[in-house]
Amino acid sequence: MQRFRNLAIASTVATFLLITVGGLVRATKSGLGCGTDWPACHGKLVPSLETRAVVIEFSHRAIAGVVVVLVVLLVLAAYRYERGSSRLKRASVGALALVLGQAALGAVVVKLELDAESVVLHLGTAMALLATLLYVTIATHATEPEAPSDRALSRLSAVAAGAVLALLLVGSYLSGLAEGSVFDDWPLMNGRLLPTLSSTAVVAHVVHRYLAALVGVVVVAAALRATRLKQRLPIPARYGRVAAGMFAVEVAIGALNVWTNLNEVVVTLHLATGAAIWGSLVAMTVTAHPTLARATSERTQPASQPALEGTT
Repeated sequence: MQRFRNLAIASTVATFLLITVGGLVRATKSGLGCGTDWPACHGKLVPSLETRAVVIEFSHRAIAGVVVVLVVLLVLAAYRYERGSSRLKRASVGALALVLGQAALGAVVVKLELDAESVVLHLGTAMALLATLLYVTIATHATEPEAPSDRALSRLSAVAAGAVLALLLVGSYLSGLAEGSVFDDWPLMNGRLLPTLSSTAVVAHVVHRYLAALVGVVVVAAALRATRLKQRLPIPARYGRVAAGMFAVEVAIGALNVWTNLNEVVVTLHLATGAAIWGSLVAMTVTAHPTLARATSERTQPASQPALEGTT
């Protein structure tokens, strides 16, 4: 049991690290640090780490390999230690399918030489993997089969999570279109609330900023509803406050992105914080939903014993 929990935590943390390093790859323009080779890097499984781009891209691939191994071990542990929990087994297998799909998409991204649409799909799959592993981690630590839930709050936080994901994907698409900062001012754009829509990159940037404002409203609304229910649902309320607080930080980091002309550290931190907000809202959705209680009940109910021979 404890081994399964540890694997769930390790897989989740490693996936978050993978997403963060993926942000560093994009921020430093190291996506083709290994050329268009995959899974080899310049024709070698372990290349000569002669340039920063090779070091960063190879580190990203190495962490991806670690995540694959951890998720495989997670599936094996699910079938060994969680035999009575069909939900956890299905979620673990789902995580394995996602991480293998993520690896395949990584190859596609490289072969297409960082095509913007393929990068967006790659990030979306990574976020789905993080969400799945968060569900497994939360479910393995839940101990109250009769824990209170609120389906309406879960739906609202799911909407907020979906909105954050959309914002992240638009931001990813934007970074694939523009080599540098589209505007050098914030919150205005070339001194205007709505600049001339002269290119696809400008349109994507305008959509990203206005979508961020709308998403902020949804995240705050979910956090406020959770706060009103904090006496009955303290854990979802805590996740809601964390998500709202981090979203405010994310807005400030977004402004720094503009003011520093896409400083590599700031860009990486921007994606990492966005992933953390997504994770917090997913956790809020899971902990407020009745399904968690059912998954906990599956895990905690005693295994059925076979009938003794000769009994009537």
